[in-house]
Formats: sequence, C-alpha cells, structure tokens
Amino acid sequence: MQRFGGLEATGVLDEATLKLMKTPRCSLPDLAVPGARRKRTTPALTKWNKRNLSWRVRTFPRDSSLGRDTVRALMYYALKVWSDITPLNFHEVAGSNADIQIDFSKADHNDGYPFDGPGGTVAHAFFPGDHHTAGDTHFDDDEAWTFRSSDAHGTDLFAVAVHEFGHAIGLTHISAIQSIMRPYYQGPVGDPLKYDLPYEDKVRIWQLYGVRESVSPTAKPEATETDNHPFLPELPDNRTTVPLRKDVPHRCNANFDAVAQIRGEAFFFKGKYFWRLTRDRHLVSLQPAQIHRFWRGLPLHLDSVDAVYERTSDHKIVFFKGPSVLAL
Repeated sequence: MQRFGGLEATGVLDEATLKLMKTPRCSLPDLAVPGARRKRTTPALTKWNKRNLSWRVRTFPRDSSLGRDTVRALMYYALKVWSDITPLNFHEVAGSNADIQIDFSKADHNDGYPFDGPGGTVAHAFFPGDHHTAGDTHFDDDEAWTFRSSDAHGTDLFAVAVHEFGHAIGLTHISAIQSIMRPYYQGPVGDPLKYDLPYEDKVRIWQLYGVRESVSPTAKPEATETDNHPFLPELPDNRTTVPLRKDVPHRCNANFDAVAQIRGEAFFFKGKYFWRLTRDRHLVSLQPAQIHRFWRGLPLHLDSVDAVYERTSDHKIVFFKGPSVLAL
C-alpha cells in the first residue's frame, strides 16, 4: 500500500501512511507483478486490438450539480487526453453496443465490485479484453462529483475519469508520485481543456499503442479553436458538499463483531460496516462499506451483527442479530 501510494515502503504506520489510508481511491487492486517488483511501473495486462473505440454514458448521476451535457463533455475530454497522444480514436455513440459503457451507480451494481458510499472507493474500470465488461467504467453515484472546484466541494470528475479511462485502455496502477495512474485520488488536475498527462503516463501508453503521428514525444498538445469540442460551463457558486460519516470505525483500531468467509472472500464486520478482502488478499476499499447497502433486504436500522456465515446447503448468507436470524 505504501509503495503504490508513493511512500517509502517501511511497514511503519506513520502519519503519512495514516493520511494515505483515509484518501479516496480507485477500487481496482494494486497488482504486484513478479519480476517487476522493484520498478515504479507495472506492465499492462491487456490492450485493445483496434484503434477506433466507441463510448456511451449509459446512466448519469441522479443528484448532482453537473448536468448531463457537462458529464458527457467531461467524459469526452478525459478520453481525449489519451487519444491526443496515441493512435486511439474515441467516438460517442447512442446505441447499446459501445466498447466503453459508462455508468454512475451506487452500492451493489451487479459487477462484483460494490461501491461504499461517499469517500472510500470512487470509481473503477475494466481492462480491455473479450469479456462483456471490457472497458466499462463505473463511477460511485454517492460521491459529490464536480469539476473546476476545490477538494472541499467534492470529487473532481475529470481527474477520476482520466484515471479510470487509463485502466479501460490497459494501464495498471503505478506508484510514481506525479502519475495520474496512482490508485489514490490526488484532487483536481486543472482545466480539462488544458490538461497534459505526466510524462511517465505518456511513456507507458506509448509502449502499448505507439505515438500518434502528429505528436512530438516532448511537446504539449495544443488546443485548436476550429475543433468542434463540447462546451464546459462554469459551475454555480452555491455548491453543496457531502459531509463525511463520523461513525466510521477504523480497521486498525477495532475489534470485529464478526468475521465470515463468503464466496471465497473474507468479510470483517464492525458496527454497521464491513471490510472485504478478496481471494488475492487485497482490500476492496480502505474505507468500510455499510452492511445494509451491500446486502439488500437487511433492515436499514441495522447497527451491528453478532455472527454471519454462508450456508452450504443453499449458499445463502445468514445474519444473526440478538434473537433475529436473516437469510439472504
């Protein structure tokens, strides 16, 4: 975790590490590649075998200061960051067969990687490949998405989209401090119309797809006034923020109420929250998720559980709370 957060891997829980653990992040795991452990970069797992890719915003944020046209424009510019320097071309389409399907979803959204509410994990994307979710990119609709704004006003959608689209075209996480592909959210990156990728990210994507013929490897891309780009409006001044939850326990300072092995993964329960450890022993999120948001059908007022297990006869998840037993 320290290495991918750009810190020295000391194994010591110092102030810098504690601060990193509270930082929102991408929910894709940090892959340690054998033979490349000492490198600051990790190779791509897959890449697209075509150069023209279609994209579509399938679902939009429900309660956001950003309108649909603004969201689409931000997706356009985030993809343009990558197409400006590579032979890739991205085209927005209206049909249901887009290569990159973009969704804003909450909690469990049927892809195996549920979101956890405000903060914690903010988005994830699937790598290229032959599977039906290849390239798909999901944003947590519980976040207060914004752009051209300070961190106090929410999470910068453009910055997160550039990062996630890096995954959608094949890049893994990297530990370099300046890289947009660090797993941890680093705040706004500036004007979407003027943003330039850090050089290390350029080199990694060039290794995958090569350099666009019109691009000099050392020059910054210049915006042209003749291009028909989407318009990005200024945000109003009366933006609202989503308050941080004050009752969230810290996994290092808590005794767990219950621990369960479910579908081959480990779940650690404390109060109305839980942490999830994958088969590869990666935390899905450094921040805990709410139990009732992950398992639909549990009471909204559930404040803790006494025990949880996966029933072998029907693979239902059984929750014990006092005299009550619930099977889902």
